[in-house]
Amino acid sequence: MNTLDAQVQKYVNDGWAVESRTETQAVVTKKKRIGWFFNIVLSVLTGGLWLLVVLYKVINRKTERVVLSA
Repeated sequence: MNTLDAQVQKYVNDGWAVESRTETQAVVTKKKRIGWFFNIVLSVLTGGLWLLVVLYKVINRKTERVVLSA
């Protein structure tokens, strides 16, 4: 197994997805996590008003992208 394959496998094991792959380069991506417990508690305490913030966070969730090279 070459070093690029090993790097890609390490990222995949950590929950990243392979977006594209060539012989010398790979791009892996991962969406940023949303802390659901805290948001659910705030939604209950505010009578559902916090759901607007949660919806905004879900729609505009950032994606981390890493380019790996051999």
